[in-house]
Amino acid sequence: MKLSGRFAPLRANTLPLIAMLAAVLVVGEMATDIFLSSLPTLAFFFDTSTSRVQLTLSVYLFGFALAQLFYGPLSDRYGRRIPLLAGTGLFVVATIGAALSTSIEMLIAFRFIQALGGAAGYVIALAIIRDMHDRDMAASMLARMGTVIGLAPAIAPVIGGYLLVWIGWRANFVFLAAWAVLIMVLFALFIEESNRHPDPQAMRPLKIARNFGQLMRNRAYLGYTLTMVFAFATFFAFISGAPFVFIEVLGVAPQNFAWLITVQVVGFVAGTMLVDRLTRRIGMEKLFEIAVLIAALGGITTGLLPWLGIASITGIIAPMVVFAFAMGIIFPLGTAGAIGPFPHMAGSAAALLGFLQSAAGAAFGVLVGVLHDGSVIPMTSVMGLTTSLSLAVFLLLLWRRPGEDVGTVATEARSDV
Repeated sequence: MKLSGRFAPLRANTLPLIAMLAAVLVVGEMATDIFLSSLPTLAFFFDTSTSRVQLTLSVYLFGFALAQLFYGPLSDRYGRRIPLLAGTGLFVVATIGAALSTSIEMLIAFRFIQALGGAAGYVIALAIIRDMHDRDMAASMLARMGTVIGLAPAIAPVIGGYLLVWIGWRANFVFLAAWAVLIMVLFALFIEESNRHPDPQAMRPLKIARNFGQLMRNRAYLGYTLTMVFAFATFFAFISGAPFVFIEVLGVAPQNFAWLITVQVVGFVAGTMLVDRLTRRIGMEKLFEIAVLIAALGGITTGLLPWLGIASITGIIAPMVVFAFAMGIIFPLGTAGAIGPFPHMAGSAAALLGFLQSAAGAAFGVLVGVLHDGSVIPMTSVMGLTTSLSLAVFLLLLWRRPGEDVGTVATEARSDV
């Protein structure tokens, strides 16, 4: 689909394209972040338990995960524009429904539908990046997008906290709906179709199964994907438990809690800003290895400190800033490393990556809620566990063996295609 008139399509590797795709990518994720400060309030408002309120997060993540499996093949078959606009439209309708909810059950149901629409932006934005750039340039694009991607989930809890105090929890959903409508309009005007070779077979069940099977048999794809999956599960565990730990256990005010979450952005953005320079200097694979080790240091420290009697705000936030710095590097390099070798099915590769990431996040988020006992230990222990799993996967699948060239794993990925 061509754009005409005074609305010229955004070109590859330009700042406007980076900003636009970053905004598209974070729409669905903001639906979780803006909502965090409201979780304790919802338990009181609907007179329900902490674990039931946390289902509004977990159900969203499960729906987000499942929908990504659908949008990937759909965009490989029919192109990127129409599925993204349709999915974001569904997100808007469900978000309005969530704002009007009169029971926790109704809110949970609309959150699931909201996720089915919100997943479109995440999967399709990643596929568009791969459509328009090769693997190394895709990593560079994702790194440059990292500032926007990092700032959005950091600013969202701040906005959500103040909307909660000034207006009420429903205002969070009104803001989300307005944001999504704006993104739809801008995307429709300025992003042209990037899938130049749609696959007519992409939606056939056997073709989908074959594509996903090829991805899961690929050592590099599996290594990059699962390393990222468990690393992001650390973030999801933190997001799920932090409102209750900081507000209820450590006594932080809701509007101040949002600022604590924002501190991590400094680390994340610092990591993304160094990716281009360090990749040119030491190589993509080596930099990814260093980042995984730094993430392990931060995440495992977060898990250990409360067991040593250090259960404080600083004891959680400080090592998480280190972890966030590493994630600023892991996110662009890991995504490009996983999706890069599969230009012919970029949508499916992005979808499977997103599905596994969201499903693991939801599962560990539920675990944090189930284990919640009025202390910081359940949340931080799960965070230490997920970080350890990320490190273990990396060492098993991606860490170069003695005598093995650094680029061998990446080469294996391309030779499997």
